[in-house]
Formats: sequence, structure tokens, C-alpha cells
Amino acid sequence: MFTRIAAYTLFILGFLTWTFFRHYSGEIIPYPWLFWFLGLLMFLFGYLLLRYAPTGKEHAKIRQVRQLVADLKTNGEQIRVDFSACEILENNYTEQVEPYSGDDLMLATGRPSLHYLLNVLEDKDKRGDVEVNQSCILFRYQNNRTGQTEKFISHVIDKDSVTLSFYLDQQKKTTLYVDKTDRNLYYFDLAFLKS
Repeated sequence: MFTRIAAYTLFILGFLTWTFFRHYSGEIIPYPWLFWFLGLLMFLFGYLLLRYAPTGKEHAKIRQVRQLVADLKTNGEQIRVDFSACEILENNYTEQVEPYSGDDLMLATGRPSLHYLLNVLEDKDKRGDVEVNQSCILFRYQNNRTGQTEKFISHVIDKDSVTLSFYLDQQKKTTLYVDKTDRNLYYFDLAFLKS
């Protein structure tokens, strides 16, 4: 909440400073170009904060997920997962990105995206081809109480299967936290992938 208030303040204050000193011709303030530049920086920083700072609803969802994970870690069943017994499922695809994305700061400045410029230099298509690599881990667990085999699938990981298998070979094992009453609530501890 405070981040968004600060972002709006910087955005408005920067815009007002930038527009005032853009045509300032007085002699009271000695370096008007410096204030013009600072206003532009405040405006851009406020814009970036507004664009990338989570909203109140997103903060609430993040807190809710963190609470769920903490609850699973303290009260859930802990299952040791050996990565050599896991299967990696992979979904790789290529998507085309337009040079001007309507959601981008580049649209406001009228400049094409960096990806588009790199493709032009390499004589590729005028639209950018972005390769998306996604993988997840499938773990089958033989539940001794019920005698059934349960499947647990990790969240989507933004790595190809070769890179992911390299990380898993280094880590070897992790812990899977499963809710004791609802087996569909579980959490793979894959924090080592972020480091």
C-alpha cells in the first residue's frame, strides 16, 4: 500500500516538475535543466513502481500462500523425495512477440523493444521469436497407509529439462510437505532452484 502511494506521489510530482522546468526561463533557480532531469527521473521511477509493485490484492494472496506453506511445513506430512526416482515433464514452445507491446514502456517512448532490435540485427523475422522453456517434477509416492500410488507434480519451473536435471543431480533430495487431511494440498521444497 505504501509503495503504491509513494509511486503515485513520485509519478505526479515528477510529471509536474518535468513539465514546469521544460520551458522554464526564469533566473531565480540557477540550474533548471537539473530540476528538469530530476523530474523526469522521478516520473519514470514512479511509473516503474506503479507497473511492477504488487497491489493490495496481490500482497494478500502472497501472504495467504506463505501462510499455507508455513502451515504445511509445521503440520503436514514430510516425505523425503529422492530426485533419481522423479520424472521431469517438459513443455517447450516458441511464441512470437510483437516489436511494440502495448504493455511496455517502449510504447510510450515510441521505440521498439530490445528483443525486436536484436532480431533485426540478426536478420530474423520482424517479430521476435521467444523460446519458452517450462518443466515440472513428477513424483510417484507409494502410500503405505492406503496402499495407493499418489502423484505429486511440482509447480512450473522456467528451465528446460537438461538444466533442471543438472540442478536435481546436484541437490539429490528434497522434502515434500503434504496436508494430512487433503492430499491435494502439498508443497515441493524447491528453494534451491532460486539460489
